[in-house]
Amino acid sequence: MSTKVPLSYRTTNLTLGTFLRMMFRPRYLGKDKIPVDGPLIIAANHLSHIDPAFIMTATKRPVSYMSKKEHFDGAVRRLVFKRVGVIPVDREAGGADALDGAIKVLNEGGAIGIFPEGTRSKNGIMGQGKTGVARLAAETGAAVVPVAIRQTDDVWPVSKRIPRPWRKFYYKFGDPLYFESSEVNSDTLREFTDEVMQNIAHLSE
Repeated sequence: MSTKVPLSYRTTNLTLGTFLRMMFRPRYLGKDKIPVDGPLIIAANHLSHIDPAFIMTATKRPVSYMSKKEHFDGAVRRLVFKRVGVIPVDREAGGADALDGAIKVLNEGGAIGIFPEGTRSKNGIMGQGKTGVARLAAETGAAVVPVAIRQTDDVWPVSKRIPRPWRKFYYKFGDPLYFESSEVNSDTLREFTDEVMQNIAHLSE
């Protein structure tokens, strides 16, 4: 996705975003820390199904997400996902195509949203981050903005089939981080990933 916002994304974000803000009560803290241009990775903890949608409505920049291909099965969901630039992930194939797709978005100056934990927390405790976020940052030079998400698990708990509207929740954005090591190996990737996760934990306090 290029830095110019496609009409389909703007239309979907306007209609869906307006509906979501009417139905729910998101509170955004530190949105001004999101870079307005250049390759961007928004890295957050993950508590609920609704987490990506409200990150996408927090900024005017298009934010692409990676999601397992099974999420594209429904006709309505598939249409919405394609309009907002969701990248399908084939987990059986290792997700290499999705990573290439994310790198393409970033190299074009776009933005990617990622949950380094890889899955939603079932107990609210943040897990260890996977190094994909560091690999993308090292490959593209993208800024990584850490985001702490709070209380979305109360809005849409893992155990519930539908969300509970009109409940307050928070997204707190931190200062951009950059992969600055001159070497890219398992140690430096892990070190940077841990730095991102530590910043998310700090913001959560």
